Amino acid sequence: MKTKSIILGAALSLMIAGCGPKVSDQTVVTGNLGADAPEMINISIKPLNYSRSITVQNGQFKAEVPKCLTALAKLKAGNITASFVSDGTPLTLSFNEDKSLKVVSKYPKLSVQAKYDAFNKSMQDIQAVYQPQIEAAKDDATEDKLYDAFQNDVRKLCLATVDANKDNLTAVAAIDNLRYLLTNDQMDSVLTTIDTVLASVPSIATITKSVAARKKTAEGQMFTDFTVGNQKFSDFIGKGKYILVDFWASWCGPCKAEMPNIKNVYQKYAGPEFDVLSVAVWDKKEDTIESAKKQGIVWNQIVDAQRIPTNIYGIDGIPHIILFGPDGTIVKRDLRGDDIEAEVAKHVKPVK
Repeated sequence: MKTKSIILGAALSLMIAGCGPKVSDQTVVTGNLGADAPEMINISIKPLNYSRSITVQNGQFKAEVPKCLTALAKLKAGNITASFVSDGTPLTLSFNEDKSLKVVSKYPKLSVQAKYDAFNKSMQDIQAVYQPQIEAAKDDATEDKLYDAFQNDVRKLCLATVDANKDNLTAVAAIDNLRYLLTNDQMDSVLTTIDTVLASVPSIATITKSVAARKKTAEGQMFTDFTVGNQKFSDFIGKGKYILVDFWASWCGPCKAEMPNIKNVYQKYAGPEFDVLSVAVWDKKEDTIESAKKQGIVWNQIVDAQRIPTNIYGIDGIPHIILFGPDGTIVKRDLRGDDIEAEVAKHVKPVK
């Protein structure tokens, strides 16, 4: 009798589980947008080519929206544009006092929206812990130690988030942060663990291409040539000199902050063994020329390169400074600050 009771209990549990909440192919969205809500709103999901105008009565509306776990749905209400995850669970939408969108799922344990919100909240919590400490640091060593700890906590959170969300937008958000915290091989490994449904997400596709490009142009690899107008990269690289290449733009504050370091290295080492090349990317040609004069760039330049070199070298952010060897071998990537001269000094002697 005891065994039968256990079996019957298990069967009852299965029946209860089978009758529990499920994720649907449609998301029932109920909105309570307040008294000042417009009479019409629009909900769109770009990858699905979905766009629907919905009537609002007394600030309230109800609609069924297609489920999409790999992109944000956009809600446009008057001059307010907000986002949510159409995750197949019933969602209630309302505006907070600051007009940000509040999204609540009826089944939070099944809701990708809830997971997405939880990840963003955890990221904010980590930043709230470390930012005041980093800003209050009294010396560089303490600041570096705190920043390393901050990055380590973000890395752990993002890796755990990817592991738990391999088929939805929450993993995309985590990977967007990991791209700056992992080596190329580590990033490649993470990308192989996610569901193939995420491969077509634009940011994932971009990161995948960038990782492949960085691996092809990693330290120790031979340079890859490109042409901008009538100038070739190979006109400067692989000609018997060490060449420090600065990928920059006129609008980029950190790029301008590195100019004194680059200028110092140029003035100190430029000669038979060493030279500098600036490559302007993601910029207007006229703005580059004007800014180059103001910055005192007197060394060789390639302007109006746009995304040609950054796609080839997998450069996601600028400034990106690379030292190339006399034969065109990539010696060191992503040099900044004092490390620029320290690396150059390993290979060439000052001429002045």
